[in-house]
Amino acid sequence: MRIASTARLLSAVTVLIAVTAPSTPGAELAARFELPRDPTPTVTVTPSVTATPTDTATPIDTPTPTDTPTPTDTPTPTDTPTPTDSPTPTPTPTPTRTRTVIPTPTPITVPPPRNPGVRPGTQATGPSHRPGRSTTLVRPHPHKTLRFHPHKVPGQSRPHPHRKPWPIALVVKTVPALAGVSFTFDGHVLVTGSNGQATYTAEHDFAKHKLSVVDVSVSLPAHRYKFSRWGGQRDPNQAFRRTVTGLPLRANYAVTAAFTLQQPLQPRLVQQDGSPVDPAEVSTITVKSKAGQIVTLSSSAPTWLDVSLPAYRHGTLSAAGVRYSLQSVIVRGSNVVDAGRQVFTPASNPTFVTQFHDLTVTGHDALFSSPRGSVAVVTFPDGGKLSAPFDARHKAVFNNLPRGKYRVDIKAGTAIVASDQFTLSRDKTADLAVISLLDMGLLGGLCLALAIGLLVVGRKHWRNWLVRTLRRALRNRSKQPLSPEKVMT
Repeated sequence: MRIASTARLLSAVTVLIAVTAPSTPGAELAARFELPRDPTPTVTVTPSVTATPTDTATPIDTPTPTDTPTPTDTPTPTDTPTPTDSPTPTPTPTPTRTRTVIPTPTPITVPPPRNPGVRPGTQATGPSHRPGRSTTLVRPHPHKTLRFHPHKVPGQSRPHPHRKPWPIALVVKTVPALAGVSFTFDGHVLVTGSNGQATYTAEHDFAKHKLSVVDVSVSLPAHRYKFSRWGGQRDPNQAFRRTVTGLPLRANYAVTAAFTLQQPLQPRLVQQDGSPVDPAEVSTITVKSKAGQIVTLSSSAPTWLDVSLPAYRHGTLSAAGVRYSLQSVIVRGSNVVDAGRQVFTPASNPTFVTQFHDLTVTGHDALFSSPRGSVAVVTFPDGGKLSAPFDARHKAVFNNLPRGKYRVDIKAGTAIVASDQFTLSRDKTADLAVISLLDMGLLGGLCLALAIGLLVVGRKHWRNWLVRTLRRALRNRSKQPLSPEKVMT
């Protein structure tokens, strides 16, 4: 009995020592990291001992200090467990311990870190809790105060004082090379030299810049240049604008400004025989470039035509010559050239050959073929009219008429004249028939005789009489003797 009681008492004392010992691993860990402690934690330890009657008192579980659990937050216990004894002959102690820890976290105001972008007075808490890890709050040093740099402004940065200079060069060049062309880059004026280039140098940055062309047109005594497009800009939608934006200064590169070369052209028009065409008779001249552009020229004043256009070749802008084809030359409402057959360049000062032809008009009587008419009238394709009298040979000649569709009439008094319409594409003679009053009388007589004959044939007794008369005449002719000459034949 005394041995069993002594064993139970030793077991309870061991449990009490394991819980209340200040040198446990949890207490040492809390003292080392200075964790906050709850002022009133509650720990409840309820050991229960169940006695089993045996001959020999053998303790089943004897707790040791190594079996003591180590909580994340080590509280300070204030309660003392009270073991319960059961006076049995052979007790077997089986202690069961239940612990309940209720910590109360306290927020800590942490001074801001040493970062120029953070202002003082910001509250900070410890790092976020991760599964399987304990939450640790970082406390500032009690004897140190965070101070900002006296020469730095929060939110602003400046180059490092020991960093080497990093200049970036932007080259603006013209195609073809032109001297004296002005550009602006972020308000700075750039003027090209004799090689057609201008350079802008600045420190490396990540900003976006703007480039504009000031001289859109450059005029020279014999020709002029007109701005066409950009090359090397970052935005393809700005290729044909006067100003490009979004240009960087992070590496050396070049931007190309391409210009179109223009030259004045006043065409020279001649006929097939080389004689010049009166410019006053020409209304419009139309030409078409190789790219399909239609240009209208003036016959009395020079017109500016593109001599060379900028084009991409192997990834670079270069000047390409322009060829044109003659489409139309309108004279009196008619085109006197074949479209697309005459090709030229503005620098060659071309001469255009046009088609003009001669027209001869005559008139004759419809029945007797005798000359008739006094004046010939020609109607042009545009509706204009031109008249000419007949000469001694009874002809009216119209020289150098433009190629086209015409109508010809003759004035012959009270006679009836049939007009003629045709397309003049070569020298032509138009002979018109004239129906005079004599012709109309003869035609009327013939028509009357025909009507009478039909009337006679339509009557039976007239028809019989006509038949008998014809038979009698034939019979009398057959009874006549033949002459020796007819017999010999």
